[in-house]
Amino acid sequence: MYDDFKCPCGRSESCLSATSSQEHSATPVSTPGISSPGQSPSAPSIGPGQSDSDDIPRSWGDLTEDTGETNSPEEILEDAQAHDWDHCFALMSGGYDSLVATHYTYHNAGFPIDGIIHVDTSVGLRETTEYVKERADDLGLPVYIADTRRHEDEYTTRVETYGFPGSTREAHKWEFINNKDKPLQKLLQQFDGNSLLISGASRMESKARWDSVSADGIELKDSGDLYASPIASWTKKDVREYIDDHGIPRSGVVDALTHSGDCLCGAFATRWFELEMLHENYPYMWQYIQSLEARVIDSARNGNMKKDSYTDYVLWGHGSTTERELDQRLGRREKTLSQWACGSSCEPFDPGVTSGNTYQTLTEAALQFVDDEDLPDSETLFRDAFDVTQAIPDDCDEHDLDVLKRGYEALDAVAERLGYEDHKEMVEDRAESKVE
Repeated sequence: MYDDFKCPCGRSESCLSATSSQEHSATPVSTPGISSPGQSPSAPSIGPGQSDSDDIPRSWGDLTEDTGETNSPEEILEDAQAHDWDHCFALMSGGYDSLVATHYTYHNAGFPIDGIIHVDTSVGLRETTEYVKERADDLGLPVYIADTRRHEDEYTTRVETYGFPGSTREAHKWEFINNKDKPLQKLLQQFDGNSLLISGASRMESKARWDSVSADGIELKDSGDLYASPIASWTKKDVREYIDDHGIPRSGVVDALTHSGDCLCGAFATRWFELEMLHENYPYMWQYIQSLEARVIDSARNGNMKKDSYTDYVLWGHGSTTERELDQRLGRREKTLSQWACGSSCEPFDPGVTSGNTYQTLTEAALQFVDDEDLPDSETLFRDAFDVTQAIPDDCDEHDLDVLKRGYEALDAVAERLGYEDHKEMVEDRAESKVE
């Protein structure tokens, strides 16, 4: 079903993870112990991000016969220094790989880093951006935010036209291009000359990364910009050991979601897990996703999608569901609510978003229980019911996510003054008192 989905949305892997020349520490930082640096892993799993590629073998085989060892961090940085470039920027998504690549380069390279670039995908957690700024401040480096894109490239515009990202590499490619690469290239145009960009890409992350990151850790783009991946030979274990050994503060987002949270486009997201984690830890983002689902559903209802088939992609993270599950969620009611919840021994769950429930958003639950012929004749029916961003004034200069985050922080502050732990405890208590 999803193999034919080729619209601009989707994560076959996680998305690939300005001017001051301050003096920085010349004290070398040690490399974590790697038993066989640069050797290909023996038989890794291709992971959930490869579900559209059934022809990929479960083992990579002996890749070193053709590719040889991956260069060490020292060799990669020395090679990068030998090229001609005018500026050096570290790309930091907020994940651990890019953080460690930046930290290692700052302390070990024979050249300074002029600044850190963070791409605002417009659908990322604000805590991730703050984490990047904090780590940049630790190093005394300026942060440049890449967030300029055309209206037609905006995430919100695209999902209302094509639906949410699906589980194909083609879909993920377009998400990366529109969410990350275009804003990055726009930002780099502000600087004269060519740039060296420090990346946290590792060949050990996945088969796709092994194929896309060269053994020398260097890639020269047609634009003249140079990408260097100093930790190309490091594993996830190496990265975490480096963080622990050097006392680098961890990211709450990474520890909660297992990724940086900088691009929550839904491509290859595990819907039930990520939405539950967002609802629990970052409710403003969960609310934003639910609002986007309402917009996309109305777009599909009004015939505004590019193709009729795209109406199957009205739910965020739909690529993590089976066709059977998606059929149920889109209103084909062969099964009961209890089917996916806990088996035959328990009562059916009420639709909701608490831990363990069948549906992760109210929009998803509404799709199960309504028939088009029973709905009022309204083009904005779902938006009016579920899109809280409609309350934000059109002339507001802030992004919807920033407004929602501030609103939830205000609710938590009110709840705390009333003696509650947070707004969720307050709401639950008030709801129970009304029932009584």
